[in-house]
Amino acid sequence: MSDQTSWKGPTIAEIAKFAGVGTATVDRVLNGRNSVKEATRVKVMDAVSRLTSTPSSTNAQPRQRVIHFLSDSGTSYNRSLELAAVRYQNENPTIECTFEGVNTSEVHPVSFAQKIERAAGDCDGLVVVAREDLTINRALRNVSKKIPLVCLTTDLPNSGRLAYVGNDQTIGGATAAHLMGRLVGQREGKILIVFSAPYRVQEERELGFRRVLRSDFSYLDIEDRLNSNDDGSYSHKNLMQYIESHGPPLGIYNVAGGNFGIGQAIEESGLASKTVFIGHELNSNSRTLLETGLMDIVIGHDVHHEVVLAVRCIEAALDRNPLPTLSPTEIKIYTKYNCSI
Repeated sequence: MSDQTSWKGPTIAEIAKFAGVGTATVDRVLNGRNSVKEATRVKVMDAVSRLTSTPSSTNAQPRQRVIHFLSDSGTSYNRSLELAAVRYQNENPTIECTFEGVNTSEVHPVSFAQKIERAAGDCDGLVVVAREDLTINRALRNVSKKIPLVCLTTDLPNSGRLAYVGNDQTIGGATAAHLMGRLVGQREGKILIVFSAPYRVQEERELGFRRVLRSDFSYLDIEDRLNSNDDGSYSHKNLMQYIESHGPPLGIYNVAGGNFGIGQAIEESGLASKTVFIGHELNSNSRTLLETGLMDIVIGHDVHHEVVLAVRCIEAALDRNPLPTLSPTEIKIYTKYNCSI
């Protein structure tokens, strides 16, 4: 007897795996029940057709969906995001996650916009971290008409994006101000804000920080803003120059990257016990600063969880299903006592 006549077709589990749906859904489709969306029914029947086309096709695998992550940020955050994307792919074999990170200081809006346009031709969905820029926004709007687009960590409301996934950054900044005021106590002095580039995330953090400092700790003054360029060497040099010219600040709030350089400047200036230092993003650098007492608080978030939510949004759009209900992701507060947990 030939293989062709002995083969009896795929199981419900095989069809479900190929179509990317549950076994109960396959059962409803095969039994002609009406409680299945037309798009889902078509997907299941397509899987049946492809799996029954040849005897060997029972081993066929569904085509991997390609989700591309494109990030304009500092080195540490780009690395954290890349690791989270790789982890997601390892946990979800039907998804291929590709990643490209460009360091803040190396981003040119025109070339970054070109990267966005090129990515649209090679992936099923795009997750982007990018600054506010007219050229970048225009490219994202064009891409959003072709594939699902999700903004991660920093929002771009005018980009045509499907969803924003991340913290409420204004609340993050307000939290930093509350902690700064409590740690500084009744001492009067200057609070230095460190930034890098025109990211909405940084603007929102600064807005929340200024609002709470003004209302609850009015004796503290924000006198200057220092550029870190999301780079440790750059932030170290600029902070050392600032201290030499203006004296040590009472507190430093970094809404950007470059934490390690700030910590080095604090150590070299003998300010570890005098200057309160609060920043964002828990990674190997900020963890070291916390553990050595050069940084007081890190305000973080679960990057992997946010990657999961972003991909779920894209898959829902591709499957023509309702988007998952999204709320701002959880703000996490780290000190030297819990940063290794």
